[in-house]
Amino acid sequence: MSFGRRPVPRVPHPPSAVEKVRRKPAAERREHILSEAAAFFADRGFQGTTRDLANRLGITQAALYKHFASKDEIIAALFDRSAERWRSENWRPALSDRSQSLEAQLTGLYTQYLSRVSGPGLRLFVRAGLDGLGQPARRGAMLTATILEPVIEALRTDCGLPGRSDKPILRGEREVAMALHGGLMFLAIRKHVYRMPMPEDLSDLVALQVRLWLPGAAHEIRRLHSAGDEPEQLVPRPKRRS
Repeated sequence: MSFGRRPVPRVPHPPSAVEKVRRKPAAERREHILSEAAAFFADRGFQGTTRDLANRLGITQAALYKHFASKDEIIAALFDRSAERWRSENWRPALSDRSQSLEAQLTGLYTQYLSRVSGPGLRLFVRAGLDGLGQPARRGAMLTATILEPVIEALRTDCGLPGRSDKPILRGEREVAMALHGGLMFLAIRKHVYRMPMPEDLSDLVALQVRLWLPGAAHEIRRLHSAGDEPEQLVPRPKRRS
């Protein structure tokens, strides 16, 4: 009497990372491609090919082109995504609340701001500037409207100077605000571009730079007003969406 072997039940293999991506809705797949593209171009530069990007994603070029018609379209979508985030910034309400000192407000706002800066995003932005793409220059208008002007207005209030409704922003005032912004952004550049060892929490360094900046900024802004500096006309305002 012979006994047949029992069939071994087939255990399904867990889906691979690529299969998981393919099962996502189209909008999620598109967002996944953009996230990978940001890291890819940040590391390779914009000369990186869509073939290499598709290999990184584990898909074919044809599958990639179902979501984006070309490399230029991918790059444009990356910066459109960043621009949407920039448009949502508005420091005016926070800096209009005088329940905290200006030093405390600026330290808190810039600590949060730097915590949201990602390595791929910042390296991508730096590469765009080096490669002559227009995105960094277009960022200037939005930066002025959403961050620099609110900082200037708060500094004016702190110094007892006229508000923007009474006196337009002066040319030199933007440079005063940019001195703080640029110095603090260099912390992020040291961390994400130069890859230098930096603390995860940058709040102490932010507080240090704000403390160093405030006295000089107050002195200079008073001097600009007394010297009759010209209104700031160097950076065009961003177009408002209807």
